[in-house]
Amino acid sequence: MQEQGMARRGGAAFIWKWGAICGVVLGVIQIIISLLPLGSLKTILDLLVWLIVFFVLGLFAARQTGGVRTGVLVGLVAGLIGGLIAVLLVIIQIATNGPQITQALNQDGLSPGTLNRADVVVIGIALIFLVAFELVLGAGIGALGGLIGRRHTSCWHRVDSAAICPVKYQ
Repeated sequence: MQEQGMARRGGAAFIWKWGAICGVVLGVIQIIISLLPLGSLKTILDLLVWLIVFFVLGLFAARQTGGVRTGVLVGLVAGLIGGLIAVLLVIIQIATNGPQITQALNQDGLSPGTLNRADVVVIGIALIFLVAFELVLGAGIGALGGLIGRRHTSCWHRVDSAAICPVKYQ
């Protein structure tokens, strides 16, 4: 009976629940950071927040389940959802600030007048790379947190505690 509860703790529901919660929180934090007048510090602050949240999320997931894989998968889900929120933020910013963006592109000599098809394709490819980067970052940093979290997991969190723990629990 206890083994079934442990299997559910690291299951898909656990991964999607915590990945979605943290992904939405990361997306909201990213929106807040984008509204701050920090200039180029926004990118550094944003990256630091993502790294810290992915690491703590992997640490938490591995402590709950005793497995690094859970930290990787929760980080992957959080990266996916946070990345999709970031893409929506960029699309909304482009839609609301279209004239300023086209003016900046005109000053660089890239497009005459409005956003042309090549500009849209480049922006689309950049957004796909953004989501892919956040997926890889979430999985990688979640795995790192999972490695450290698994190391600090107490015996009663593991399904195979009899093989690991020197003291038998009753």
